[in-house]
Amino acid sequence: MKGSGKGGVFLVPGLAAATLFGLGGLGLFLIVFVQGRALPGVLGLGRPWWQWAGGGIVLGLSTGAGAVLLLQQPFLRPVARRYADLLGPLLPGRWQQVLLAVAAGVGEELLFRGALQFWLGIPLTALVFVALHGYLDPRDRKLSLYGLYLVVCMIAYGTAVRAWGLLPAMVAHALFDVLLLDRLRRWHAAAQGP
Repeated sequence: MKGSGKGGVFLVPGLAAATLFGLGGLGLFLIVFVQGRALPGVLGLGRPWWQWAGGGIVLGLSTGAGAVLLLQQPFLRPVARRYADLLGPLLPGRWQQVLLAVAAGVGEELLFRGALQFWLGIPLTALVFVALHGYLDPRDRKLSLYGLYLVVCMIAYGTAVRAWGLLPAMVAHALFDVLLLDRLRRWHAAAQGP
């Protein structure tokens, strides 16, 4: 349906705010007040900006491009179509994609890799993160295959956090989401026709 993306103009900022302030706020609370860790150290602020930014960019572009390439494979086209139909109408423009991606990159990383990984470790946090996003469904082998790729990506993000702090994972996550959301929006638009 043409014009169905107009709901994204209002829905996306709300989702972004809930992710950033809800999940991110919970993560901050757990890190600082429950775990008693210093936020600058958790973020990795002691490193030069170009190190965490460069590491995050490389990690985000490589994992995001891998996700797009995987979803382009013929056996995963039903999964790609499902998510393109679900998310494509919500993201009529680039600003919605970037806003949602940055909010998820900061908010979700604060909670999952910042706070929960401290208790659960890297592999279990990665598994929980992907499962809560709905990508591990034993009834859907194709979706679960994509989910397993995401688990590997999240293990890589968790390893980056352990080595360099949370900032590279935030950058990587945001770039991953920008690449994927842009591709899903384009696939949705192409399916709608001119």
